[in-house]
Amino acid sequence: MRKLGGIFGVIIGAVLVLGACEKPTPAMTFLRLDPNFGGLQGGKTVRVVGKSIRLDIGYAVYFGKLRSPRVSIQNDKALLAVTPRQWTPGMVDVTIRADNGSVFVVRNGFEYIDQRGQLLDAPQEPQQDP
Repeated sequence: MRKLGGIFGVIIGAVLVLGACEKPTPAMTFLRLDPNFGGLQGGKTVRVVGKSIRLDIGYAVYFGKLRSPRVSIQNDKALLAVTPRQWTPGMVDVTIRADNGSVFVVRNGFEYIDQRGQLLDAPQEPQQDP
């Protein structure tokens, strides 16, 4: 009977130890930006879409070498970042730096477009003959 009690004690102890262990959390990742383009003037809010984003830490988002002036956590699947002004059009990597030291890069994640002189969604005036 004594051996049986000792075995049960070991089993119960093992269950308690295993139950107290932390379950692994899924790895945080960043996948894409939505939308993934914007004007050189910056100021556009984009979603940095990911998975298992930690809500208890802060983030800095860089478009190329330029830091976003504002970043906020939308939920565990997305950050919101405002694009900084850029001087040359083209694709840039987007780097996300978490306060816990983790760094993530979305290669060619955002395209800056030169929109000077273009009115988007503006009605076209009819042309008149001279």
